[in-house]
Amino acid sequence: MRPLTEFISNPDFFSFFVAYLAGTAGVLSLTSAKSGALIGVLISVTTIPAIANIGVATAYADWAELGGAAAQLGVNLVALVLGGLARLTAQRRAYESRLKRHLSRSATEP
Repeated sequence: MRPLTEFISNPDFFSFFVAYLAGTAGVLSLTSAKSGALIGVLISVTTIPAIANIGVATAYADWAELGGAAAQLGVNLVALVLGGLARLTAQRRAYESRLKRHLSRSATEP
């Protein structure tokens, strides 16, 4: 076990939470026309350490560490998708609400 990478192979609530926020911020960045490099950075923060730890664990034949890192990668990917879907759902509802208000005002104006 390598103490500096132990947190990577032990998924917990905080790793899920960080990846969820990264997915939310990534979708927000994409849909607000300010995508730039932010999306790559956010996704890299959640996936690259786990993938790198998989490679290191494979090189050292540390199968328990590899399993933990693979679980971490899975948790991160699921959280990224859930965060993105939640943000898209919220944006869709806000859009529909604004559209409904706009149409109701247009119908009452002469």
